[in-house]
Amino acid sequence: MGNLTSLPARAHHPQVRLRKDDLHFLFASDVSQERKEVVLNQLGSLRSMFEQFLAHERQLEPPDDATLITKFDMCSDPTQSPETLLKLLHELAPGNGHIGQRQINLLADHLRARVERFLQRMGLSLDQLHTHDHVFGSGGDFCKTIHASTAAAIAAAPLVKICKTGTTNVTSCHGSAQAMETFGYHHRQISMQTLNQELDQFGFTFVPLSALDFPYSPALKEAREHLWHEAMDTLTRHDTVGSPQWHETLRTTPITLDIFKIVSPNAQVLRPAHHSTGICSLPMLPYVLSLYLHLNSEGMIVHCYDGIDELSNASSQQDPSIANNLLVHVTRDEVIFEECSPEDMDLKRAYIEEIQEEVDLEASQNETWHILSGEKDGPKRDFIVMNTALLLIAHEQHSPSEGYICDQLRLAIKRVEEIIDSHQVADNFSALLNAHQHHNYRQENAS
Repeated sequence: MGNLTSLPARAHHPQVRLRKDDLHFLFASDVSQERKEVVLNQLGSLRSMFEQFLAHERQLEPPDDATLITKFDMCSDPTQSPETLLKLLHELAPGNGHIGQRQINLLADHLRARVERFLQRMGLSLDQLHTHDHVFGSGGDFCKTIHASTAAAIAAAPLVKICKTGTTNVTSCHGSAQAMETFGYHHRQISMQTLNQELDQFGFTFVPLSALDFPYSPALKEAREHLWHEAMDTLTRHDTVGSPQWHETLRTTPITLDIFKIVSPNAQVLRPAHHSTGICSLPMLPYVLSLYLHLNSEGMIVHCYDGIDELSNASSQQDPSIANNLLVHVTRDEVIFEECSPEDMDLKRAYIEEIQEEVDLEASQNETWHILSGEKDGPKRDFIVMNTALLLIAHEQHSPSEGYICDQLRLAIKRVEEIIDSHQVADNFSALLNAHQHHNYRQENAS
């Protein structure tokens, strides 16, 4: 980090630190309410949301495990109609009276085992994949922002080895898999040798979830899109996106949660060392956090109160004293909850429309390339840079043992800006694309 070793004193938003063992008590079914109260009392402004979650867990009437897995696997059936799949999505929605954190954990285990079996049929093993970190947003945020997690993984590659997974779009104009293909990157078949070479030489590789036998049929995509529009219609009946009351609307308006926004991104099927994810709806947090505890994961969970599944420099609230982000750092021994603002990271607060995605994918990718090349400043660059810095924190290049996450982020942001402006990011990614395309060319000629 060079000379970036000291920070000026400044006021901070509230921070909560809990031991992982205490959070296990909160999620356990055989722990008294009195013991849970001890943990709830430490959660500050998040207490009411966790109380609602626990009240739901106490009243849960879950399906038996076999029925649950059957319904989940039906979503992979391409012969099912979008109408049938939409009904299934409502039946599988967390918080609907039937699906709780135990069911989420069970489905994550099921998905991990399914991917392992799929790879075994191809003669592959996860033991062959080199150590890496992972990032995946929940997708479908309510403000239609650019794909910061994909760009952030590319930008972090000179410093952190990341195997990014992703999908085609469900509710956004385009998904990370489509974005990578536009850059000229596409795995024709999964090769552990190729993945490892890219990780070792360039610090980045990408695997579309469709290549791992994930349930992303066109019919399921249509059903999930309909579910998202149901949620959006519910929210906008109360308020308009980006209005001064938008934060409160998102906090207080119940919506149907999409189980694929929780299980698929966070099952961590390729077994990363550190996992970073974003959630577009705050009630998703207990379920995602329970997965981190269940899988003994380390990494970051982020939420922007505007319904964005990434750390955001843009906000519907322009008052610099109002925090617009929630950071959750899951370390080996503890979980740290902290609110933060762009000003905490020496960034200018932007308006939501300044980080929205382009409808035209090629135009969007050209803009991203200019940002990664250090040729374009502004809110979208800040958005990408701060989410890249988050990956450095998740990788524990900065000690989580003391201090505030936002202070660590300020240091990491300066490091990320250095590697972008020195052209390390663009040079590294260009070399990766050239090597990847050369590899695909040789594969095609060999076949």
